[in-house]
Amino acid sequence: MTNREIVIEVLKNYSCLTSFQIKGFARRMLNEDITPQSASGVLRTLCAYGYAGRSPDTNGKMVYWLTDYGKKVLLK
Repeated sequence: MTNREIVIEVLKNYSCLTSFQIKGFARRMLNEDITPQSASGVLRTLCAYGYAGRSPDTNGKMVYWLTDYGKKVLLK
């Protein structure tokens, strides 16, 4: 799986995750290794296209989720 496919698969099942949490869920769910930095890179691209949203949480960490548009386009 590519890093993009991993991130999308994790966000399909769990919304509002940080890149570190995505790393953990990818390991548990898919048995795939991805670094938080790689996940962040994929997520920045997805946000730029409007497929994902982001917002800082109370600790200053960035939280990501798939938008309705992103779900429609990416989860065909």
